[in-house]
Parts: sequence; C-alpha cells; structure tokens
Amino acid sequence: MKHLQKWVFLLLAAGGIIGCDVVAPIYIPTTGGYYSSNISPKIHWVARGDLANPAAAIDGNLSTTARSNNQYAGAEITIDMKRRCMFQTVIIEHGAARGGHCRSVGVSTSVDGKTFKDQHVAPGTRRVTIVSLPATRLARYLRLKAVKPGIGPWVIAEIYLQ
Repeated sequence: MKHLQKWVFLLLAAGGIIGCDVVAPIYIPTTGGYYSSNISPKIHWVARGDLANPAAAIDGNLSTTARSNNQYAGAEITIDMKRRCMFQTVIIEHGAARGGHCRSVGVSTSVDGKTFKDQHVAPGTRRVTIVSLPATRLARYLRLKAVKPGIGPWVIAEIYLQ
C-alpha cells in the first residue's frame, strides 16, 4: 500500500510539474448554434490593432499571443472576418499568461468597418473570458477593447466566435 501511495504521489507531482507550462485549449470551436450561426473560417480573418502581433490572436495556436504594453487602457484589436457572420458569444483565451485579462472588455461590431456599434461590456476572467452578447449579431468586423485594464499586460492567445 505504501508503494502505491508513493507512486500516486510521484505521478501527481510529475503531472503538476509537466502541466504548468502546457496550455491545452479550453474551448473547442463548433458549428451551428442559435439561429444557424455561421462563422467564416479563421484562415481568412485579418487582425489589426494596438496589441503587438495581433495576428497571433486568430492563428489557432495557443502558444502565440497578441500582447499589449503595460499601459493599455482603451487598447483595441479589430478582426475582419471577410464576410458577414452571425454570432452571439465571443470567447477570448488568454493562454498561459497569468493575469493576462483586462478587468472589463468591450465588444463592438460593424458591417462596413467604419461605423462600430458598442454591443456589450463584460468582466474579464483568468485564462478564458466569455462575452455573451444580449442578442445574436450579424457583423463583418469585431472589435474588442480593454475598457478597464488588469494587473498585467492584456494577452490574447486566441479569439473564437459562436
């Protein structure tokens, strides 16, 4: 029995050590949803904004990140989905960065890339921030804004829509 306890302890300890730096996806993209939501393939999306390396937020790789500097109140990232998409939820994965979320994030949408309409402001949370919009939206452009910064730089490993 003592040998079994020793092995269990060693396995748990090793798993904790190995698992610290490995970031596995929490969200798995799905198709369908409310009102037959239809999201364009991310390989066509284009990201731009105030964060360094904005394309990393849509590249499908949790190891790469878009990152703000330390002073980022009002920083934005805008995604052009290349066609109108219908969605109601925005999922922001922050990856391995501890404290990589803002205290509150705003979501705006646009069909033409010029006129954006504020849709919702939600609290940011560790590892994954989920913003559920009050209703489905049809938009080509999505803008995320750091309304209230957090304790560290804003880090976005991946953005998903549903």
